[in-house]
Amino acid sequence: MGMAPSAAAQQPTLTYSSQSGVATLVASYAVSPADRGGSIASGSFGAANLNDQLPDLAPKAVGHAAAVVLGRAAPKPGSGSSSRPDGTPRPVASFIGQQASNVTCSYFAHGCNPPDMAIAASPRRVLQGVNTQWEVLDTSGSVQPGWPTSAQKFFGVPSNACDTDSGGQPFLSDPRALYDPSTGRFWAAMLQLEGALGVGGACPLMTVYYIAVSQTQDPSGSWNVYEFDMSLGTTNVADFTQIGLDGNAVYFSANMFNQAGTAYEYAEIFEANKHQMEAGRSAFSADGFFNLQAHGPGGDFLADTVQPALNLDGDGPGVFVDTFDGPDPLTGNLCSSPADACRGLAVWRLGNPTGHDHGGPAPTLTGSRVDTAPFIFSPPADEPGCVQCVDASDLRIGATPILRDGMISASWETGTGPDGLVPGIEWAQFPVDGGHQSSDAVSGYYTSPTGAAVSYPALMPGKGGRLTLLFERMSGTINPETRFITKVGGRSQFAGDGRLLKAGEAPYRPGLCGAAIPVCRWGDYSAASFDGRDGIWIAGEYANPFTDAAASPVFGRNWGTWIGELASGR
Repeated sequence: MGMAPSAAAQQPTLTYSSQSGVATLVASYAVSPADRGGSIASGSFGAANLNDQLPDLAPKAVGHAAAVVLGRAAPKPGSGSSSRPDGTPRPVASFIGQQASNVTCSYFAHGCNPPDMAIAASPRRVLQGVNTQWEVLDTSGSVQPGWPTSAQKFFGVPSNACDTDSGGQPFLSDPRALYDPSTGRFWAAMLQLEGALGVGGACPLMTVYYIAVSQTQDPSGSWNVYEFDMSLGTTNVADFTQIGLDGNAVYFSANMFNQAGTAYEYAEIFEANKHQMEAGRSAFSADGFFNLQAHGPGGDFLADTVQPALNLDGDGPGVFVDTFDGPDPLTGNLCSSPADACRGLAVWRLGNPTGHDHGGPAPTLTGSRVDTAPFIFSPPADEPGCVQCVDASDLRIGATPILRDGMISASWETGTGPDGLVPGIEWAQFPVDGGHQSSDAVSGYYTSPTGAAVSYPALMPGKGGRLTLLFERMSGTINPETRFITKVGGRSQFAGDGRLLKAGEAPYRPGLCGAAIPVCRWGDYSAASFDGRDGIWIAGEYANPFTDAAASPVFGRNWGTWIGELASGR
């Protein structure tokens, strides 16, 4: 299957519903370079576990189907020098990012997986976050003085005497970062969870987001930090940090689960006053909506992973995007097989985002549908030594959608393959104000010409209709690696292998994936950033060579990250 122009004229109309709520501002404060100083936790707390990892919560999932034929194989790439015939340029910069260890992720004795990914880059500095550490580099890859630092110190989070298993460390997870070219400020976010999902020891229930903005254009300086209660007065807890912004507001959203993590409850989305936060003030409230649903002839759809867009064009309304990942409100399909495929994106527009902070109207929320090519849940990926043994994610939009030049770009995983069930990628671009009625909306698949699994996509549009896709690739003969590909022209398709950003140096957790750990955790998401001039920055994951499960400080959790820069106009 190729591109799928939107086609909704003949389709039944969906209706949309939600409830209003407020994420209470718990605290606001500044964190200075001196506050971030001191040693990083050694990772010596608590008992080690073979599969110490962050809570793995999927709002929706199905058993893996036996076979599927969606998408199509792309033609093999031709030869090239600085730029391939498919338009993929060579990196301007390429250097190592943060690596797994029990220092990088100190909450667990032997470190943790997955890294997740946060990247924000200006023309002079790069901010990267992983679970659970942050660092600042220059654009040549040199780590700056005072970095890396633990997430706890980065956000200024107090220790927890109630969590004796972790030596009093707070449980922080799911980093995100954005660079705002309009102001030169950096933004970062992370969630804290205590007393739920098996973490936090004997601590009382706590579910908050920390959202921080640099006080200047230097991310090594001081930051304003804001702590928001995500509970809405319930015992539900937030997962999968998501943030976006435009000229007036910062937007954040979460997937909410019950305290035990056994049931998905709803998605919630909020706005916060960007100018107040940049100034270190707190005369605002974070208003929003929860329990977002779409209703149609196929039944009721409960939204999840409602990703806020990074708006590079300016002011709102705020735009959020999620996949109709089952049940499809038009057909009732559950996305489990080609005959049961789902399609389409829910696009939510949050109007009047900050007017209420100075006596204006309250925020509003409207929903619409953008048609896409069909998609289904993907199986795990193969790697050398095991079959369907590395998680290839699900139908969530993992990376932040981007709004640039009036078009929103988003991507997610899907089952694809010319011969069977292979993890692949679906992408879409559509006008922010045209919705499903515009013929400019387009979607398509990216599959590897080699038949390898591709997953964990992140998109970034560039100049002249260029669109860059970062992804991870692996197969029975390819160690997990990170790559990128660029296409030119709004209705063209990604074709070829693109370029290698960083080769895998070993299988991921060999001897464990597909055996003691049937499906190893990977991801959960990649990231991309635009520096406001000519640079597109990408950050992906690969398998490094430190596979010895007994060797400190990695203990065989051999994920690594790699960072690259591309010129957006080449």
